[in-house]
Amino acid sequence: MKKGERALDERISHAVFTQRQESHSLKGNLSTAGGHVMTDPNSDLQARGLWEHTESIRRMAGLPEELNSPTDISKLQYNESIKRIVGSSLIATTTSSSMIDRGSSVNTRSKPLWLDAWNDPVAGISAYTSCICTCDLLGDGDFRLVVADQDRKLKVWKGTQKAADHALLDAPVAIASFVSELTAPRLPSLAVASGAHIYIYRNLRPYYKFTLPPEDVNTEEQDLWHKAMAREMVVGDVVAELTNLQDTGVLLTSRSLQLMNIGDADKKVEYIEHWQGQPLVATTFITCMDTIKMVVDEPDAVSCLVVGTESGRILVMNPQGTGVVKNIWLGVTPAFMAIHGEYEVAYKISVAARDGKMYIIRNGDVSQSIIQLESPAVGLSRMNLDVMVGCMNNTVHCYRPEGPKSYSIYLPDRIISMQRLEVKNARMSKCLLVALGNGEVRIYFGKHLSWTHSVPSPVTGLWFGRYGREDNTLIIVTKNGALEIKILPRTANLESSGGPAGPPPEQEIPLQIPKKTRLYVEQTQREREQAADMHRTFQRDLAKLRLTTARSYVKVLTDGQGAAAFTSSANLSLQLAVQGLGPRFKLIMTVRNDGASHVRDVPVLLLYNEGLYNVARRQFTVPVLVPTISYSMEIGVDCLNPDLGSDTISVLLMSKHSSLPILQAQLKMPLSEPEEAF
Repeated sequence: MKKGERALDERISHAVFTQRQESHSLKGNLSTAGGHVMTDPNSDLQARGLWEHTESIRRMAGLPEELNSPTDISKLQYNESIKRIVGSSLIATTTSSSMIDRGSSVNTRSKPLWLDAWNDPVAGISAYTSCICTCDLLGDGDFRLVVADQDRKLKVWKGTQKAADHALLDAPVAIASFVSELTAPRLPSLAVASGAHIYIYRNLRPYYKFTLPPEDVNTEEQDLWHKAMAREMVVGDVVAELTNLQDTGVLLTSRSLQLMNIGDADKKVEYIEHWQGQPLVATTFITCMDTIKMVVDEPDAVSCLVVGTESGRILVMNPQGTGVVKNIWLGVTPAFMAIHGEYEVAYKISVAARDGKMYIIRNGDVSQSIIQLESPAVGLSRMNLDVMVGCMNNTVHCYRPEGPKSYSIYLPDRIISMQRLEVKNARMSKCLLVALGNGEVRIYFGKHLSWTHSVPSPVTGLWFGRYGREDNTLIIVTKNGALEIKILPRTANLESSGGPAGPPPEQEIPLQIPKKTRLYVEQTQREREQAADMHRTFQRDLAKLRLTTARSYVKVLTDGQGAAAFTSSANLSLQLAVQGLGPRFKLIMTVRNDGASHVRDVPVLLLYNEGLYNVARRQFTVPVLVPTISYSMEIGVDCLNPDLGSDTISVLLMSKHSSLPILQAQLKMPLSEPEEAF
């Protein structure tokens, strides 16, 4: 070998070694034969990953630029030196992968589950799961990535390049693709929900705009606006009457809510004059959107949009997206939807609402069985007939079709996003994708953890489906705007690391059963002879115990002599807890509004022994209590003299219209340890 070629080989070898440590995208669908690189021609993403890999080597080695197309793999052989070094690098990678395969029976985690297809840390995307999807927009079999960005732009990616960028009139809420025509070719349409409108695109061109039908306006609210415009009532009286209507449960229009939020009296008058002569319209907004198949569940089957509105309605639209064919009154604002079945056969819509409950709609009728969730839902996904609900308390619950809970999955951090992972192969695996606040992306097969992936920034959007010509692609969008695409190999088994399928090994260990003694035999004989009397006595004592416990619990709640209290008049509950060893304690007060309307400006008063304790906040006001939400407040308590023992602290929730407390709870403080002198 000549001296110049030896130096060139050394430069390329150093570049390959550096690049091999940074990228693992060449471990799938690649093989080597005689130093020539082979790849699957149907995988554009793998070809581009190989091209980028070689381009990185060329730049590190300082070679001239001679590659023109990322998919023309034959041009990788333009230089004998780089062909020889790259071939040996891939052979080493393939050899190491085969060694991992042979050792997979020992440790299945050593082999990576996903193939890194593409990663763009500067994509500049700000979108959530509901605003991400992939669809065959042009009918050429090449699925494109469509993202409705929060900066009011509709962005389309093809492969690793941005193909289109369209401006939106308002911030998007959700996007969905659906097929509206029976004739071939069945090109899918793209629906973008924004505000009170649905913008439908065909061939990436605006096609139709659908506006939600207005809601009925309350007659009393309409009369108040007529009197205000005719100056028959003072603005202050109008606002007071609107507040009373809202407290009674009436859904006010956005115009009335805006008037109530204005603080200056002169600006309120200007606001009323601005709407002079214009009719009062109750405009609603879209909160969630999904699709449902019409007759058969096939990828290119005709489907229609299902829309959830702020006014508490579920609207099923026609396949063209130009009208509503089914209007379902739910009564509460839906946050998430999961649909199963076909519209003209049988279907079920699971709705997670903002009131912390889950509703079931079967064939257009709202079921009477309502599931009360432990905390408000942050995600909803369907797994066959079961429904997976992610809640704010870092828990995922699985509910059966009839309603009972099957199992729960407890997570280490808050849930950001959830998505269904369905692999249509011989195994037909269906898993759950969960993105956590600490940057983890987890896959659960049933209730077993199958895979974990960490990203530097928290995930804001997930999507699993076909992208390009790959059927199983995972798309991850992070908070810092990065875009990451991974490919699931066709031979991947998501069930392999799903935990033991059989009984635990402890079950095979025999129990140490003691021998039968004479006393045991006599007691057994007595139980056989007096079984009826013993059972009757046990049931009577158990009933007395339950009655005594219930009476004591009611007495504690009504008298306010315990650490928890409840009042039915205001639908408020109060719980107290204390943390610390002393002399500095932390009093934690948890207030929950179980009513249907919010409560404003609740005064809180603390009663305690001033000679023994010093409280940081003796009285304060809770601004607002939203229904079904628990509010925790921390109050610092200092024990002035630990030698005097401990005492009780009473917390009173007062009313602005009465001197009597509406709720009271007492907490027995623990003994304080003396303060150590350092």
